Amino acid sequence: MTTGSDDRHMLLGAYVLGGLSDEDHRAFSEHLRTCRQCQSELGQVSGLPRLLDLAGPEGGPHLSTTPAPGGAPPPLVTEPDDHRLATLLTEVSRRRRRRRSWLSGIGAAAAVGVFAGGAWLGPSLFSTDPPTPPTTHVVAAAAPGSTVKIDVALVTRGWGTQLDIDCEDMPTDGEVLLWVIGRDGKESTAASWRATPSGYSRVTGATALRTNEIRSLEVRTGTGRVLASAHT
Repeated sequence: MTTGSDDRHMLLGAYVLGGLSDEDHRAFSEHLRTCRQCQSELGQVSGLPRLLDLAGPEGGPHLSTTPAPGGAPPPLVTEPDDHRLATLLTEVSRRRRRRRSWLSGIGAAAAVGVFAGGAWLGPSLFSTDPPTPPTTHVVAAAAPGSTVKIDVALVTRGWGTQLDIDCEDMPTDGEVLLWVIGRDGKESTAASWRATPSGYSRVTGATALRTNEIRSLEVRTGTGRVLASAHT
């Protein structure tokens, strides 16, 4: 697009009024699929083109100088002493007859201004982003004879607990597993992976147990040797 990715939402007004190039229209359509803010604002202003159509090329029924059906004169829009207002309405009608696209441009500019203000105020007033899930970090203590360094982040999810594991100085071959021991003493495997030549691994595991239901964690080799453990 012709603008930075952080400012794509500012093109929504031009998108609604059909003022984008084919390239920008395609790019903004892709952006709209994943931007909840733009989706919400699109629903609020999607009727703007219809309102402009209803106004008509002559400025709408309140500005039209065409006689009504049956030969009746158009309704009086001002009192005789409202000379300045009558002059303004006449000028607007003339401009709309000459160049209707001018009004569309003004509408697009106004929409961009509204969206820009919404982008500034929206995050603090109308944010719909989900809150950051509670996370607990634990550092596993290396078992005797082991030099591994392991940090585990326990992220609370609706389905249980996500376990993000960072490992250093690990064995360079064989299988490694993360075991979860519940407060009832039952054990289950939350993650398994192959050792890397560098001894560094970053793995994400999962367990149906909630954080407060986990008593401890153990990192073991495929042969069952405990490399490190941590109590939660």
